[in-house]
Amino acid sequence: MKIISILTSLFLFFNPQQAPLPPHKVSQELTARITYYEPCAQWGNQVACPKTPRAQKGITVAAHPDFKFGTKIYIEQLDGVLGDGYFIVQDRGPAVTKKTASRGRNYVFDVFVHSREDIKRLQKLGDYMQVEIIEELNYNKSNDKDSNRKRR
Repeated sequence: MKIISILTSLFLFFNPQQAPLPPHKVSQELTARITYYEPCAQWGNQVACPKTPRAQKGITVAAHPDFKFGTKIYIEQLDGVLGDGYFIVQDRGPAVTKKTASRGRNYVFDVFVHSREDIKRLQKLGDYMQVEIIEELNYNKSNDKDSNRKRR
């Protein structure tokens, strides 16, 4: 068994492009409706997550409450088009909560962008994409209290 492990390591060392390693551990994979939103006059770039001061292009995504704040997702079709394809759930909204854009059939992820031009450009990529759920970061209140105690 050790010989196989050593041979595999040597093979990967000398031929890294032959056997790419996965960039992350996927906990769930699903097809979802991808929509886009920009800052509006009423809310600007404020988000629902208490740990996040402002929405950021290429990072912030609004999602259904089944996905806790801090959940990291990866959308391969947006990799290189809008950041690196990794986003963090930092916002909510009625359209994603009710799954309106997918007529209640699929989850909806609403990706934050800066302008109407970004929305028009990104909509050309398609409505439905594969989404990989990566991990959940600790954004709950109990951890906030613990971290505040440690700082004092």
